[in-house]
Amino acid sequence: MKFRSWFLNYGLVLSILVSTALVALLAYRIEGSRWRWPMVALALGGIGTAAVVLWIRRYIDRQSKASDQGSQE
Repeated sequence: MKFRSWFLNYGLVLSILVSTALVALLAYRIEGSRWRWPMVALALGGIGTAAVVLWIRRYIDRQSKASDQGSQE
């Protein structure tokens, strides 16, 4: 049960970071190719996506806590 809750909370972010790391590794290895900088941009976009997903998660948690406090009053 605990693994399932962890996976639902952080599995998406982890999968984004793993795929971003693979793209970054590929960008590092293809030195001199015209596809290197687009790959770097994809890796940076993946990091940004993970950050936005975490921000949205925190925002939703704050909204639900505020709603719970408002309903208790």
